[in-house]
Amino acid sequence: MRARYATPDEVLVVLCSRLSGEKRLELAVDAVAALRAAGVPAVLLVVGDGPRRSALAYRAARLPVRFAGFVPDRAAVAALLACADVAVAPGPVETFGLAALEALACGTPVVVNAASALPEVVGDAGLAAPGTGADLADAVRALLDRPAADRRAAARRRAERYGWDAAADGFLHALDAPPSSAPSSAPPGAAPC
Repeated sequence: MRARYATPDEVLVVLCSRLSGEKRLELAVDAVAALRAAGVPAVLLVVGDGPRRSALAYRAARLPVRFAGFVPDRAAVAALLACADVAVAPGPVETFGLAALEALACGTPVVVNAASALPEVVGDAGLAAPGTGADLADAVRALLDRPAADRRAAARRRAERYGWDAAADGFLHALDAPPSSAPSSAPPGAAPC
C-alpha cells in the first residue's frame, strides 16, 4: 500500500479528514513544504474529500501531495494510516478527533494543533504544535527523531486507553450516571482501525 504513495526513502505523512475550511488543511500542505525546504523528503497523502479539495490541490500544485479521495473501505483506511510515518490533524477546532485516534490505533503517531482538544487525546504518542505549517513540520521532525518501533508502540498504547468500555464510562461520567458494568461486545483486542 505504501509504495503507491511514497518511495522507501520518503517520509509519508497522512492527513485523514473531511476536506472543509475549519480543518485548516492548508497547514498540512505548508508543513510538507517546510519539511522539504529543510531537506526532509516528505510526501503528503490526503485521505478524504470535501469542498476544499480543489483549493487544497491548487495550493499543493508544486509539492508531492497525493489525493486518495474518499476511501469507503475501513480496512483500506486502516492500511493507509498504518503505513504512514506520521499523521497530522492540523485543525484548531477539533474536539475528540476520531481520525487521530484511528491513526494511533494503527500504530502511527500524530501531530496535532495545540489549540484543539487533541493534545489530550494523543498524549505522549504524538506532539502538539502551534498553528503554522512550519510548527507542524518541526513537530513531525521531532517525532521522526524517535525510533520507529518506540513511536509506533507508544501510539498503540495510547489508543488502547480509548476502548469502547472507556468511552462508555466517560460518557456516563459526563452525565453523572454510574459506570457501565456490562461486558464488552467487541472482540478482545479490537481497535477502531
